[in-house]
Amino acid sequence: MNRRPLSYHRHGSRLAVAAAWFLLVASAAHAQRPELLDPRVKQTTIVDTICRPGYADDVLPPFDTLQRQKDQLLKQRKVDPANASQYALDHRMPVLLGGSPTATANLDVRRWDGRAGQRRKERLAVFLKRCVCTGDLSLAAAQAAMSGDWSNQFRNLSSSTCTGD
Repeated sequence: MNRRPLSYHRHGSRLAVAAAWFLLVASAAHAQRPELLDPRVKQTTIVDTICRPGYADDVLPPFDTLQRQKDQLLKQRKVDPANASQYALDHRMPVLLGGSPTATANLDVRRWDGRAGQRRKERLAVFLKRCVCTGDLSLAAAQAAMSGDWSNQFRNLSSSTCTGD
């Protein structure tokens, strides 16, 4: 893939592709819930936030805090503690895409495996973050993709491109 700096702007096909992606994913997406988002992350701040190396590590709470939150959610959902290792703490809107690292509304538990599993969701979040940071996809479009039926929209992550081809 041809990597371009974030400051690169081409008004032709890039905007058309981003608009098409946004319409595609927004049509299946749930309304964006502000309580899931980090207000510091906007399209205008991505260079200093999600596109900065180490961003997620800097904003996520300590591991012990995250583990306590996971344990609490597992208990609320009546998951047998013996099966806790099969689940991950899930940020409904990934921190890599501007999700709030600490908002309770943005936290849930998700099984690690399966089409809608956490491993796959994290892989998609990394992929979409790369697309946002290269300027091939807007932050809003990436967030809309994660809010919608992402597990069915992105069936084959190994062949996906930022343009949806």
